[in-house]
Amino acid sequence: MSEIDLPRLRTIAAKSEMSLARIDRSKLFYLNFDRSLLDQDEIDMLLAIECRLNRLSGILERIGAGLAPAASSPSLEGCALFDSWHIAKTTNDVPRLLDTASSDNPWGKPGTVACQPGGEWDVRTRFARIVEALNVVTRLDYTYRANVAEGIMLVRFGRSVVDAMPQREYDAQDDAWRELDEDMRAIWAAEHDARVALTLAAACFAADTCITRCYVQIAAPDSEQGERVVATYFFGRAAYLADCVPVAKDLESMDMDDMPCKRVLEAYESTAPETIEPAEVHARPRDDHRTLPPTLRDLLLADTADELEVMEEDDDPYVARVVELREQAKVDRTGAFEGFSRLVEELEAKCAVAELLATGPVQTQFCDNQLVRMVLPVLEEDRSVRILRAPDALYFAQHEICSFYAEQEDFERALPEVRHLYDLARSSMQSHFALINVLARLERFDEIIEVARHGLRIASDRSAIGYLFYRLAFAYWNCDQLDLALACYRLVPRGEESGSSALEEMQGLMNEMGVSEPPTFEEAVETIRKAGLELPPVSAVTNQLADAAVQLVDNGFFFLARGCIFQMWRTMGNDELGSLNRSLG
Repeated sequence: MSEIDLPRLRTIAAKSEMSLARIDRSKLFYLNFDRSLLDQDEIDMLLAIECRLNRLSGILERIGAGLAPAASSPSLEGCALFDSWHIAKTTNDVPRLLDTASSDNPWGKPGTVACQPGGEWDVRTRFARIVEALNVVTRLDYTYRANVAEGIMLVRFGRSVVDAMPQREYDAQDDAWRELDEDMRAIWAAEHDARVALTLAAACFAADTCITRCYVQIAAPDSEQGERVVATYFFGRAAYLADCVPVAKDLESMDMDDMPCKRVLEAYESTAPETIEPAEVHARPRDDHRTLPPTLRDLLLADTADELEVMEEDDDPYVARVVELREQAKVDRTGAFEGFSRLVEELEAKCAVAELLATGPVQTQFCDNQLVRMVLPVLEEDRSVRILRAPDALYFAQHEICSFYAEQEDFERALPEVRHLYDLARSSMQSHFALINVLARLERFDEIIEVARHGLRIASDRSAIGYLFYRLAFAYWNCDQLDLALACYRLVPRGEESGSSALEEMQGLMNEMGVSEPPTFEEAVETIRKAGLELPPVSAVTNQLADAAVQLVDNGFFFLARGCIFQMWRTMGNDELGSLNRSLG
């Protein structure tokens, strides 16, 4: 650590906030920072520091101390030998990984629906789980592609930072220290990358026996293209098992200076195909006219992928009229209001015609993003219902009408309009917030409770959950349900927009109740549970997203799957989900 340029590190720290995380499964440190605020040299310096921490951690693990204080330590020479071994041992995992191919997949059933054994979800999550557990001292930033039907995978990872390698090495045979200049550190970094590549190939073949071919690429940062591939290796399963696995077992004892792994991999240099996956799996819903399988039809209340589109076309003429009316409102609020009213009438008439022409039960709903559309079926018991998309302009125009009355503080006339907005977008948080705000001005606290509880049934976003609990708490307070109010205040996540207000109001409520300490988190959860509330995101929502994600991936609807998986990752925090999400992009 004494090799670090501390003044420069302080300068970098002033440009980007940094935090240090520890990953339990791999026993690695991870330095979080904003790459967009730093140049490549600064990023490389931070990655080199992160690697030093992981080299130290590896020495402590080898000693047996872990992160606990070490009662005693080997000599500096002994620690240097442990350090070199930790860098060289990257391929030790290869035989073990290949033995795990038949083990159970803990991600095989994240909700109520199991994935297809050996299908896209199974293989991709197995691979992500394997790689996320690898104990590699350097930062392993990677992406991957897979085509399970063709038995092929491609993995790309970022090459190691040269300054992450040791500056001195202890030679036990000669009992001497040796300085490693920049050229030698570059050799070590290249050899280390080759060993990582060999290990990632094993991870591909360990993901499932159906994977018979894989490409592993090493990439370097590029100011123009983002990154450029500096090496590509191709492996067939049979040849890899016969020729590469025996080499992997022996590499630990081979000198990094001689680059034994890199020389072996020269025979596997190749070029990768332009695409691994078929183009249709990445299609946006509006361009994807494939029929959904029966289970997904019932789950998502749609028959084809294009029925799940939520975004309007860029050149929609009705949205253009909304934009024009908003400009008019700056100088003629009344005239614009009349224009919005006519637009709502026109679009509602179009929606009514579409509903009359439908051959089965339908509902017209607005969804402000793809995730909201995926969650919407949680509110519907009849699996035969199909959802028709409400035009964006209809929702926007109706929202403008609500805002017009709110600005006039005519909340009695605003209420039916905002209820109409709420009915039009039952799974949208914004429609819930709009209705709650009007009800609050009218002091209709019983109705606020009803709307907020409905919102918490489908909320999955942390900030939305916080706001709903905040408004629910104040409503319960005004309805003299003080214990429930206190529990709701306690469940507003700290750091969210409504967090500071919730703390202040909670203290006032505690003073009124004569309570000196707020309930614990567990006590608050138990209080709302007794009132019939489940801590969001509720199981119906998490299962809906997980079941949709599994089936969408297995059936090749990657664009739709990504929103579900991203939200699962935000909720659960598992790195495997983040890796899976990137693989589908």
